[in-house]
Amino acid sequence: WDEVAQKEGDTITLDKERFSQLPSALKRNLLRAAIENLLGNLRDIEERHIEEIMAGLTKPAGKRLILPAGLIFSIEYDKYLLGSDPAALSPFPPLTAEFPLKLPGETLLPGWRIEATIINREQMAEMGKGIKGIGLINNLFTAYFDLDQTGDKLVVRSRRYGDRFQPLGLSQPKKLGEFMIDTKIPHAWRQQVPVVCSPKHILWVVGWRVDDRVKVTPSTRQILCLKFNRS
Repeated sequence: WDEVAQKEGDTITLDKERFSQLPSALKRNLLRAAIENLLGNLRDIEERHIEEIMAGLTKPAGKRLILPAGLIFSIEYDKYLLGSDPAALSPFPPLTAEFPLKLPGETLLPGWRIEATIINREQMAEMGKGIKGIGLINNLFTAYFDLDQTGDKLVVRSRRYGDRFQPLGLSQPKKLGEFMIDTKIPHAWRQQVPVVCSPKHILWVVGWRVDDRVKVTPSTRQILCLKFNRS
């Protein structure tokens, strides 16, 4: 337990890598122990609930399982979360204001450290990345943009009523709320998902999609790389 589990308030965090290396029987015992720790008993927890969690362990980040007594088992990128507060189970800390980004440089805001670097085409070639695969996004929290299209007056904020953007691959903008529904972003997370914006429009819904209008293309001269790190 001490090597894989940590309790903060009414939420238990399980280290994904360490937990995944355990024998199946031990995983089941730890899951029961975690649930009992939160509920005080296992009265409403049946074997099928444990097996549902076991089957969901390899699901992609963002997936959630609803359990009895209001418990939610949430899958993140490097951990599993078990608790009853959907917002507390979000991988995104709350964004309470609008924060300007330093380009290039590092920007610190509550729960995040954002690295911004500017790369020219020659440097990109040296790095061996190339510019194929328009949009260039990896690991969900790093993305590349055409700097001439983004400009250098960027901010990070939460979503606002009426927000629209043009998801990569689409020919026209759509409402951000509709995009979040279509991509199955949990409702309790939506206000906490960081949105990178220019004075013109949204550039990136962090963790999901960049805007098609700022993608990297063969004519791109300078590339802006933004990397979000949890702090």
